[in-house]
Amino acid sequence: MATGERTRDPEFLGQAFQDLVESQEEFSIKVEGAKTLPYTAVLVASAPGTRTLLVKVFRPFPPALAAGAWFDLVFSARGKRYEGRIALVGREGYLQYGFEWPASLLSSDRRVWKRYPFRPRENVFVTAQDNEVPCHGLTGALTNLSLGGFLFRVDRMVRLDDGLPVRPWGNAFAQGKVLSMVKIHGLAKSGILESRGLTVRVQEADSMVHLAVQFQGLGEASRLLLSTVLEARERKPGTTGSFTASLVRGDSGDLELAGAEATGPVPGAEPAADLERAGAEPLRRLDRRAARILVVAAEGEDQAAIVSHLQASGFWRVEAAPELFAGHASIKASTDAPFRLLVVDLEPSRREGLEAVGAVRHLEPLLRVFGDLPVAFSTRQPDPMLELLDQPGRAAVAQEDPDPARCQRELDRLLSI
Repeated sequence: MATGERTRDPEFLGQAFQDLVESQEEFSIKVEGAKTLPYTAVLVASAPGTRTLLVKVFRPFPPALAAGAWFDLVFSARGKRYEGRIALVGREGYLQYGFEWPASLLSSDRRVWKRYPFRPRENVFVTAQDNEVPCHGLTGALTNLSLGGFLFRVDRMVRLDDGLPVRPWGNAFAQGKVLSMVKIHGLAKSGILESRGLTVRVQEADSMVHLAVQFQGLGEASRLLLSTVLEARERKPGTTGSFTASLVRGDSGDLELAGAEATGPVPGAEPAADLERAGAEPLRRLDRRAARILVVAAEGEDQAAIVSHLQASGFWRVEAAPELFAGHASIKASTDAPFRLLVVDLEPSRREGLEAVGAVRHLEPLLRVFGDLPVAFSTRQPDPMLELLDQPGRAAVAQEDPDPARCQRELDRLLSI
């Protein structure tokens, strides 16, 4: 079918829907005429005899939505995109709904998912890792975002095995390249969208590389965060990332996902897990104050800044050494309670032009003498590349982190608090 051509051929419609069932590719449906975010859906079954579809969505329809309501359908099959109108039959099961076949399908070049632009000043950025050997880490500013994927500018590329920087170039990202880890930071105050990704397009112009990535294996928590952020953008067009983040944090009552009546918590009720955590918080504060921490940083402003940052985060028993050998000697000579954490300053290496990942790789042989002692790497500004060093007993903290509670969360994890 040529673009713009419409077909009513039942055999063609049946085969297109069968392809969608077999591929389990996600598509979008949206209540006709409504100014709400489209629903992400997959096709469970198609019945040519009754001309009906069984669709699974990832968030429930509002209870007030009646049978016969019209939905706009957009999906990809056979290498093309198609549009149609389907009528709701009714609820068939948990998050599953029946629809009538569309009377016809229109071949379209319209995008399946609406894209929402992000500006650099919104400070929303992407960190990704491929699965090649040697493995590479990528980071850069988010350009646009949709329910199906995103576009970002590749500002930095680092070889993770040795920390050497690599100049981003288009030929390094073939179509279909798998990104085994994708993280989008800054969409919410403390939430990180995590997924896998698949490269679908590369744009290279003016010495800059932009990478279009399709989400793969998006978890429920990340899917909910994504839907919440995009619905905030849909309702408040032109808002900045900080405003969207305030909506996600719950600072505004204007944001409510469709179907929240059926799935949301009772107003004023506090989940049992939150009550338990609140009750244990005094014990955690005491554990933080008692945890003995050794900071390895050059004497002067850097060392003082790290010690001050740790104490402001609730960790009071902080001692310092000017370099690793002196730190190891302090641990060996100590007759007090054992040290539970080592914090190593990476700023001197960064000032010399070394990538933070490269500094970590350089330090790893020297850190072996500390055995199983957990290590936190400290920088002044957050470096997303450090998050790709997914190793047990390792973490990264920053003194000027936009999320001031992140340091406490990371150190709590290392200290098992």
